[in-house]
Amino acid sequence: MDNLMAIIQDVEPANNLNRFDDVELNIKEVRKEFVGKPELCHQLVKHINYLRRSIDVVENWNRFEYLIEHFLPEILKHFDVRWLLSICDTYVDHGDEYSSAIAMNIVNIVNGTNIQSTIMYTLPEPVMLKEKMTTDVKYPTWGGMITCDIITGDTIHNMMTRNDKIIKGHRILNKIWCEIKNRGRQEHMIPVNHICQAHVNPEWRTYFK
Repeated sequence: MDNLMAIIQDVEPANNLNRFDDVELNIKEVRKEFVGKPELCHQLVKHINYLRRSIDVVENWNRFEYLIEHFLPEILKHFDVRWLLSICDTYVDHGDEYSSAIAMNIVNIVNGTNIQSTIMYTLPEPVMLKEKMTTDVKYPTWGGMITCDIITGDTIHNMMTRNDKIIKGHRILNKIWCEIKNRGRQEHMIPVNHICQAHVNPEWRTYFK
């Protein structure tokens, strides 16, 4: 445990590194993303890397599970949302049918907010987004559906209430999910804020005041 809690200081820091084809090089380089954090972070990511490439799956899955089970508070403290999502991805790929399904819910929601945020960055006039989202006029989207009332409607609230109920059934993934939502409350991107707040209060108007 002492070695896992040792602070990484032996490399120069870097962020959001590109993936390398060589797995050992990839593991070596990704260490730079955890400078100032416990060795635990890099060790867990090492097992995630091996599992992503189907290397010694049983051994690395057992080690992955051990670290998650015994060091979850430290992992939640030091991992950003990107890496918490990688944990969920690993459950999707290698967990049992139950945990895989729950983890996929989290992955869909978080990736969905990132896709929405990416689209918002491409809008020619983002300042008009608030007006467009609060309008009483509805437009058809696809499959018989219409545009959602993002600000005061209940679509997201109802969806998130159902998701929270399902995710709560898995102790570890629920803790990861709650941590992701807590991080989201600190952001000011509209899709992120609404999804993270919806399970608490369906009234979101004060966010825009």
